Amino acid sequence: MVPRPTRPAILMYHRIAVETFDPWGLAVSRAHFAEQLEWLSRNRTVLSLADFAAKHGDGTLPADAIALTFDDGYSCAAEVAAPMLERVGLQATVFIPPDLIERGQPFWWDELKELVLDHDSDVLIVEGAQVGLGARCADDRHWKPAAKPGTPRQAAFHRIWKSLREKSPAEIDAAMTAIRRQSSAEDGDARPMSPAQVRETASALIEFGSHALAHPWLSGLTHEEKAREIRDSVGRCEKLSGTRPATFAYPYGNFDAESERMVAEAGFACACATLGRSVGAGSRLFALPRVQVGDWGARELGIALAAA
Repeated sequence: MVPRPTRPAILMYHRIAVETFDPWGLAVSRAHFAEQLEWLSRNRTVLSLADFAAKHGDGTLPADAIALTFDDGYSCAAEVAAPMLERVGLQATVFIPPDLIERGQPFWWDELKELVLDHDSDVLIVEGAQVGLGARCADDRHWKPAAKPGTPRQAAFHRIWKSLREKSPAEIDAAMTAIRRQSSAEDGDARPMSPAQVRETASALIEFGSHALAHPWLSGLTHEEKAREIRDSVGRCEKLSGTRPATFAYPYGNFDAESERMVAEAGFACACATLGRSVGAGSRLFALPRVQVGDWGARELGIALAAA
């Protein structure tokens, strides 16, 4: 078999943690993250995302280039990932939705999980419709990446999450307020950074980019809502981190031509989607693909990059 050539790639992380409820494969253990960083430092040229994009734009991007990115701004990015990156001297970008960071509450999708799994009744009313939850069971909090829902409550959570995901931030807020009135739950371990953590974590190695104001499904918004989410996030991110954000990541990887144009017009240097592949000569600066990293050892990371 002829080996595939090395290609530049942008890696996407979310949480550095051990998680039993992880249907989207967003958690990478501390041990595996350390192994990945060591491998990358020895085998790849790790650039800041802004430098990566600039070199891609002018045609000088090395074939072995890598940029590291973290979506959402979970507290573990500040408490766990940033110190590990500092120790090995690698750069990374953390994309934050400033409106959600400033609220100091769990992200709505994490809070929804707790509210559904811990609800005392077997029914919730969501946007006027009755949603059956089923009885609580011991396996509710065990959901492996890429697996289908395995319990009634997991299925209910996924159904509600899917119904809310593409709504506007105002509609999500209203739905979550109504759900909170019916249920209560302790905050889980998946917490967003505090504003103080954002400012303290920003450094020569850790830069912050925008994940829009409130992490919305951009293609479902009106022109005015989309403009606010993208353009107003610039100043709000700068207020939190102390530096104007140079890069943008589309929440959920969702975008359309209008979103792409607005991000460019807002003055960002590039924007990241998901798309699950390496960066090629034809990759657009405002639709850069990324490879989501799983809870892998170094060998598995190398295999994933070779296949991307």
